[in-house]
Parts: sequence; C-alpha cells; structure tokens
Amino acid sequence: MALRKKKFKLSRRMQNAIMVILLILGVGVLIFPDISNWYHSNQLEAMRQEYNEMVAIMAAAEIEYELERARVFNAGLTGIHIQDPFVPGSGSVRSAEYYSILNFDRIMGRVEIPSIDVNIPIRHGTSDDVLARGAGHMENTPFPIGGYGNHAIITAHTGLVRMRLFTRLVELEIGDYFFVEVLGQRLAYQVDFITEVLPDEIDVLVTYEDRDLITLVTCTPYGVNTHRWLVRGERVEYIPGMAEEIVDTSTPLNTRVWIIIGFSIIFALIILFYQQKNKRIAQIKAFDHQIEKEYENLIKERLYNAD
Repeated sequence: MALRKKKFKLSRRMQNAIMVILLILGVGVLIFPDISNWYHSNQLEAMRQEYNEMVAIMAAAEIEYELERARVFNAGLTGIHIQDPFVPGSGSVRSAEYYSILNFDRIMGRVEIPSIDVNIPIRHGTSDDVLARGAGHMENTPFPIGGYGNHAIITAHTGLVRMRLFTRLVELEIGDYFFVEVLGQRLAYQVDFITEVLPDEIDVLVTYEDRDLITLVTCTPYGVNTHRWLVRGERVEYIPGMAEEIVDTSTPLNTRVWIIIGFSIIFALIILFYQQKNKRIAQIKAFDHQIEKEYENLIKERLYNAD
C-alpha cells in the first residue's frame, strides 16, 4: 500500500510573520539609499562646519598667502597633460607641494549645486579614498580659486549607494549655477556647456586666456560608466544670497520616505483585509460543513430508530 505524502502547510500565524518580515525588508531596501545619503550628508556637513570655523579664525594675511601659493602653482601648469580621473593610475604623480597648498584638515574647499542638492567637500586628487568621501580636484588642473586662463576640473562619483554626490549632475541645464568656496572666497559659475564624452576625449577641457572656467565631471551611464558627463561653467559675478534663492525641485527626503512607508502600510492593510476575509469565509464554510454533518447524523439516527 503506497503511503500518501503529507502536504506541508504553514500556519496562518507563520504566514503573517513571513509577510511582515518581507514587507519590512522591502521597505528597508527602498529607503536605505535615502537614509544612508542623509546620514553621510550630515557627516559632510559637520566637516564643512569644522573647515569654516578653522577658516574663520585664520588671519587675512595667512589666507592671502595660501591663495598666492595657489596662484603661483596655477601659473606653472601650462601644457601639462590631463588624464581621466576615474582610471586608477592614469594621473601623473604630483609633488608634495601640490598637497600642501590649500590643504586644511585635508579639505581644499567645497562645491555647491543648490538645484540638485549638492554641497560636498573638495579634496586633493582623485584617488579612490578621496572620491569615496566627496569630490576630488583633478591633478594638473588649476586650483579652483578663479582667475582668467584657469580651467579647474572637479570630479565625483555617480551612483554610490551611501551618497549621491554627482548622481544628479545630469539634471543640470544650460544657465544653471553652481558655486565653489575656498578659504571663505565664494565664486559663482553659470553652466554654459554640457556634453558626454569618452574617457580619452579631453579636448573640451582646454583653457582660454580670457575665460575663468570650472568643469564638473562624473561617470555615465548610471551603473555602466563607459563615458564621462561634463558640465562646464563660466565664472559670473557672485551676488550674496543668490545660492540660497535657488530651489531644489526634487521630492524632499522626508516626503519620499513617508510616501514609501505610507504605501507599504496601505499594502499591508489590503493584504490583512483579504486574509481576514478569507479566514472568515473559511470559518463560514467550516460551520456550514459542521451543520451538514450534524444534519446527516440526525437523519441517520432517525432512520435507524424508525427501523
């Protein structure tokens, strides 16, 4: 006689527990990038505050001395070849002098792009460690302190799970503004050129004697990174308060998180409703079956008594 296999069936309580666990995991996956970006943004903000406090107590003569060192360094860069910043080992090795200029607690300054909610520190070089914590200044390009004939290159990653950095750089349009601040000197740049190039197509990074330029560089497409996205800005007059007037039109972090949580709760309630409905139907069927059984037994009993 063949044995019948007993079907394994999870209890309703176990099914509910699994559903809750999966729901929590799903919500966690959805909101993790936002929470992680928020956490690391707060860390970067703390670094910026420390840097600003350090600059605030520096003497004017000391600030001017550092800026003059940077100007001298920039003046000696004519003809030096520029390499792709995202290829390890592709850049030339700079002297210790480069890393000693404008280096205060390993921070050179900061780049701010209000329209895409970017405000991150700039560090020397483009090593993996530098680009994992903010923006890097590309070696062999002028320090971002302004001046005709300069074309500084600032680069940051796209698509990091922990921080967005330049992930939204592709949203910038001609006419948008970004700002660079070094030693309390805030400079404004207006986007005048946007392009996508291969890593070795660096002709667009040339300097012009009568222009003051900065180009922001990141990898593209998202997750593939075979090309480079370049956003160039030309210096314009900085008007105090102009950065604060620019509004990021994206959905705020808190709103996104609450939207995800809200939809998750609604989804959970719908599932719970149908589970309770199915449970109620099952109870009614069980009750009907019990009544039928009792009725059959009653009929059998009466027939037996009649005999």
